[in-house]
Amino acid sequence: YRQDAMITESLLNQINIGRLGKNQGYSMGLPKLESIIDGVTQQNYTLIFSSSGCGKTTLALFSYIFQPVKEHLYDGKFRVIYYSLEMSAEMLFAKLLSMYIFETYGIELSVKELLSRRRNYSLCDEYYEYVQKSLPFLEALEDIITVFDKGLDSDILYSSLMKEMEKYGKFEEQGNRKVYVPDDPDVITLVVIDHLSLVRAKNGRSLKQEMDLISSYLVTFRNRCKISPLVIMQA
Repeated sequence: YRQDAMITESLLNQINIGRLGKNQGYSMGLPKLESIIDGVTQQNYTLIFSSSGCGKTTLALFSYIFQPVKEHLYDGKFRVIYYSLEMSAEMLFAKLLSMYIFETYGIELSVKELLSRRRNYSLCDEYYEYVQKSLPFLEALEDIITVFDKGLDSDILYSSLMKEMEKYGKFEEQGNRKVYVPDDPDVITLVVIDHLSLVRAKNGRSLKQEMDLISSYLVTFRNRCKISPLVIMQA
């Protein structure tokens, strides 16, 4: 139960914060889409849902991670917790490196080329120089993105998110409820699951029940800690 005056005061506070420009999302590099969904913002739960091979992860990496990272590489205002259930942390960073080299130097290098996986191909010295030039970007990226690339269930999600959030704030008891007080209330924390149907069912739950519980935990953290969940789901 909340007194009307408390709700009004909270709403007025949000309006005043908005007038200072703090409710505007980070750019996704897609102006037309941003006019509809407000960019990357606090406390938004986003689902990217399509069939296999349609570019779900690429969209997530480019618009929800790479574009905001470019603007906030060193200011500490953007943080990503990425549960990567389809690819390793190294592969994830390789994809972001490919985007960075293209955007910065105009050189188109696929992940296969960066890793010399293409048949009868080895990354040449000229292109390797661009990798060397990009090392400061990769090192800064490690401070922004925390990657969990092992198995995931609802228990692991809850405990790992608790530990991550405690790094950047504290949970306090206020009356009969627990609230989260961040060190910096302006930081946007994006929590990505890629993709949801690869989680492991636990304690006799079906896969659907495990997915529902994970989603419920994400909503709880969104409401309490103002994280922005980004869930990728294959049709």
